[in-house]
This record gives sequence, structure tokens and C-alpha cells, in this order.
Amino acid sequence: MENPEKEKQQEIKARKAVMWSQLIEIGLNFALYLAIPLFAFIYAGKWLDAKYNHKYFVIIGIFLALGLSTYLIYKKIKAIKDLMDK
Repeated sequence: MENPEKEKQQEIKARKAVMWSQLIEIGLNFALYLAIPLFAFIYAGKWLDAKYNHKYFVIIGIFLALGLSTYLIYKKIKAIKDLMDK
């Protein structure tokens, strides 16, 4: 039988490794949650600006993208919090 102290240290190392991988995953998700809507809505705004000869669609697209990104990030944080509470 192994030393209980050694088992505890191995468990702590395993938890730290899982925690770091989850933090990396969260960071990448946040980056994608910001980048994809911004790109899509800005592209659509530029297309609408060119079609209707206005300059407001890009600005509207940026605000819509930021709103959607905020909502997606909120949902992800809430899911993580629910997992941690279990």
C-alpha cells in the first residue's frame, strides 16, 4: 500500500492538471464567443452599408455582436458555476 501523503500529492497534481486544461478551454471559448459574432455581424454590417449606402449597420452589428457574446459568455459561466456547485 502506498503512502497516504504520496497519494494525496498525486491527487492534487491531477486536479491541477485538470484545472489548467479547463482554464485553457474557457479562455479559448471566450475568444471564440467574441470573435465569431464580431466577424459575422461586422461583415453583415459592411454588406448592408454598401447595399443601402448607410454607415450605421456596422455600428449596429458591433453592438449586436457584443450583446450576443455577453449572453454566450454568461451562459458558459453559469454552466461552470452549476458544475462547481454539485
